[in-house]
Amino acid sequence: MSTILVYSENPHAAAEMLVAARQLAPSLNASTAALHLGSMSEQDLKAYAAGGAELVYHVDGVDAEKHGPACVAEALANVARNVDAVMVLVAATRLGREVAPRTAQRLKTGYAAECVQLEASSDGLVAYRGVLGGTYQAKLLFKRKPYVVSLQTGRYQPEGSGSQPRVEKVSIEITAPQLELVEIARAESAGVDLEKAELIVSVGRGFKKREDLSMAEELAKVIGAELGCSRPIAGDLKWLPEDRHIGLSGKRVKPKLYLALGISGQVQHLVGIRDSKVVIAVNTDSNAPIMSEADYAVVGDIYKVVPLLTENLKKLLGR
Repeated sequence: MSTILVYSENPHAAAEMLVAARQLAPSLNASTAALHLGSMSEQDLKAYAAGGAELVYHVDGVDAEKHGPACVAEALANVARNVDAVMVLVAATRLGREVAPRTAQRLKTGYAAECVQLEASSDGLVAYRGVLGGTYQAKLLFKRKPYVVSLQTGRYQPEGSGSQPRVEKVSIEITAPQLELVEIARAESAGVDLEKAELIVSVGRGFKKREDLSMAEELAKVIGAELGCSRPIAGDLKWLPEDRHIGLSGKRVKPKLYLALGISGQVQHLVGIRDSKVVIAVNTDSNAPIMSEADYAVVGDIYKVVPLLTENLKKLLGR
């Protein structure tokens, strides 16, 4: 029996991929297994167990952070060949988006990036992915094995703690990369996971200066929300850390409520909030793209609307 091989440098993301792999396994007549690189803790094993892993291949001599994506891809391709992988499923994290295409190149096969859904068919594997900023969805058919796919996280829910998987040590030789990793500069982090937040207050270029963000911060505190932002706030102005950036090149969120303050809503941002349950937008421009995408659109000045909204919510919520 062939194998669906799952990889992510984050075992919790790998657990999500394992859920997807297990759904596909019967149709592909395959078993599922995860690949772990570097040292492995009990918490890592618990994460794999939550995804339903029965087998974890452990390569101790390669570390994603130390060796970089080229070596990770070589290790992944090497193990995929050894286990006769019918499919290599990679979580579409920042590292995963670098590792997956390199793996496909080494396996001399096709690759589909950041897919949202996978289906087995009599002709091969069908992959669905957003194109043109998520405005359309492309349907791709893989006919050549192994299928190499990166899948967006946050779409599959691990079922909880399962039985501890069997761990099989694997020893492989990795050639030295042509690029040398000189330094890793840690980005400023707010230490929040917006992808799991149920309430988000998000700020955009409608705010005139950094100090004014305190209005949004107070509102977020009153309703128990996390603070997010559009790309210019984090990327250009550096008013907030990069992990607060929501959009095509940032976080993709799916809160119960998304409150967009002073955000025009270009397509790059709309991709990141497409799965939100309810979107409320406040903007002075009634023709801003986000106004037509919002469930509730308020045409008004955030400098007048936000303080009033905060004050009324304080009274309503007793805060």
